[in-house]
Amino acid sequence: MKKYLVLLVIGLMISSCSWFRSAPKEKIDVPKEEKVDAETARKNKAENFVNDGIALYQEEKYAEAIEAWQKGLSFIPDDAEVYNFMGVAQHKRGKILGAAAEFKKAISLKEDYYQAYNNLGYMEFLLNNYERALNNFIHAIQINPDFEAALKNKKLTEKIIQGKLSKGVFEIAEKAAKNIDYSDQIIKYKEVLIIDSTYAKAHNNIAVAYYYEDSVDSAYYHLSKAISYEKNYPEAINNLGYLYKNDGQYDTAIKLFLKALTLKPKYIGALNNLGETYMLYEEFRNARRVFDTVLDLDPGNIVAKEWLNSLDGKI
Repeated sequence: MKKYLVLLVIGLMISSCSWFRSAPKEKIDVPKEEKVDAETARKNKAENFVNDGIALYQEEKYAEAIEAWQKGLSFIPDDAEVYNFMGVAQHKRGKILGAAAEFKKAISLKEDYYQAYNNLGYMEFLLNNYERALNNFIHAIQINPDFEAALKNKKLTEKIIQGKLSKGVFEIAEKAAKNIDYSDQIIKYKEVLIIDSTYAKAHNNIAVAYYYEDSVDSAYYHLSKAISYEKNYPEAINNLGYLYKNDGQYDTAIKLFLKALTLKPKYIGALNNLGETYMLYEEFRNARRVFDTVLDLDPGNIVAKEWLNSLDGKI
């Protein structure tokens, strides 16, 4: 059966690829050809409903998406991924308890479903059940130690439990991140930093907003602050490298991108930035090596493909 690649995001939560498994059925005396046809028909119907749900979800028609997925489950009742999808859609509808129930069902069907553990943990986080949230994030990491979303969520939850970060500050920062107007983002992040001047993520994010508002000096300042409060912050280190690249300070930029990649080896953004810097530095062999690495990790990456095309004839 065809697999479905769909990215359903809740905060820092990412769903897995979905695939279908047949539910156990009673044996009946049916000719082999008819068995194959019936099984194919069942899977095709399930596939159509799941695809319909994905399309509806992408149109932000969450209730309709859930209805489509429920119809799909009538043909594939033991498919954990579809329950996870429904949990994501329930969260989008503001139904936190309903979402948690769907994630629990997904976990009951697939005990090593680390994405669902992470998603359930985030629901517990939103319900202020921090210890339960932390346990779920830890469980996700035990299954997949490299699962970045759970690692970030665990770190955030630990900060709140330890009193190093207030839930209110986190909520203001999350609302700011969803605002598409950079000047409005700056206002909100300033509120966050008045409450907690050591919140590295707020410094990083306000720096990005300042950059897009053409306040490069302010961007430099806040990225330096972010790294001073969280020295192993790959996104902030990458962003600082990007500023140095734009200023023509390629040696410094390369060092920063390499540091970010040491902390986060599969960081596509930092790899593309590093490759571009090598191009500007006319180190074309290094650039090709970096962009080849990007395409090994992400075969459809448009940025790397365009840079590689521009390298033709230069090596």
